[in-house]
Amino acid sequence: MGFMDKAKKLAEQAQEKLDEAQKNFNQNQQGGQEQAGGQRFDEHGRPIEEGPPAGEAAPPSAEPAETPAPPQASEPAPAEPTGGADSNPDPFKPIE
Repeated sequence: MGFMDKAKKLAEQAQEKLDEAQKNFNQNQQGGQEQAGGQRFDEHGRPIEEGPPAGEAAPPSAEPAETPAPPQASEPAPAEPTGGADSNPDPFKPIE
C-alpha cells in the first residue's frame, strides 16, 4: 500500500470521526434547548420571547416596586463647569 493510499484512508477515517462528533454535538444542542423550558430561537439564533398565553394575566411580581429616595439636603449639588467652557458643545455650531 503506497503512501497516498494510507493518507487517503486516514483522511476518510478522520472525516468519519468529525461527522460523528458533529452529529453528537447537534443532538446535545437540541436536547439542551428542549430541557431549557422549550426555549425557541429565530433564524439568527436569538431567543424568541413569548408573552403569557392568551386570556391569562402576567403574574404579579413578588417584590413591591421601590421608589428612589429623594436627595438629602446634606449632599452637595453637582459643581457647574467654570471658565466659560460648555460641557456639551454643539459640534455643528461654527467657531466664533
